Amino acid sequence: MKLKLLAALTTGLLATSAHAQIVVNDLDGYNRTSVYTNGAVERIVTDSFNARTFNAWVYFREGGSECSSGYIYDEITGQQYGTVNIGTAGPGASMVDTVYFNGTFSDEQLQRNRVLALNCQNLAGDQYKVYHKFSGLPTITWDTNLTGVGEYKMPDCTGASSHCGGRGWYEQVSYTSSLHINNKNEDTYCTSTMNEGFTSRVFNGYDSTPLFHTNHFALENEVYNFTGPAFRQVVTCHSPVGQVQRTQVWVVYGENDITLEVDHTTYK
Repeated sequence: MKLKLLAALTTGLLATSAHAQIVVNDLDGYNRTSVYTNGAVERIVTDSFNARTFNAWVYFREGGSECSSGYIYDEITGQQYGTVNIGTAGPGASMVDTVYFNGTFSDEQLQRNRVLALNCQNLAGDQYKVYHKFSGLPTITWDTNLTGVGEYKMPDCTGASSHCGGRGWYEQVSYTSSLHINNKNEDTYCTSTMNEGFTSRVFNGYDSTPLFHTNHFALENEVYNFTGPAFRQVVTCHSPVGQVQRTQVWVVYGENDITLEVDHTTYK
């Protein structure tokens, strides 16, 4: 009797173990792609179209594998942000699924590192809990200064000029920029633009960067030919989880009167 009971318990334990969920962790950090050495999923690739939500591609190791459900949570606090929709990548794409977050992230949540958790299984019925990390949006710390170069000029009021009066101008301005960017992953690049017709040089003399994680860029007393009232610079960092755009606008109000009028961050 004892032997039969032991055999029954052993059989039940083996059956339960065969269907136990195997944990597959993300060992690639917060980069765009996570590659897995075992389990139903071969890799997951973040490819978000908008910072407020989340999109990814799931590539399976073999045909017949699938992920049935999933959710996104805060890596540090464990707070769940919501569930995800899972669907096929299209006709004929039997080994690729798409993942789309059902909710939207708040400004605070956009800054935090998050985790996608998927419940998956292979054709044999083995169950897997697959994790894919993705970072918060890049952080841009930017200190700038703009000064006029040479004489501050006013419209010529001699004679019968109909344009007498109004705002004056500098023919050149000197621009200094100290820019620190933490992209929080290695798959992000940044670009910059300024007033139409001018080339920004905020990235150590260039207007764009290659992929990088964290860096500091300096531009000291760069002289631009400029006669307009507003000097506008925009830095945009393009991350797998969306874009962050920092805009600064300096306005020339008068001689020795140049003010940073706009300093705004937008999440896209």
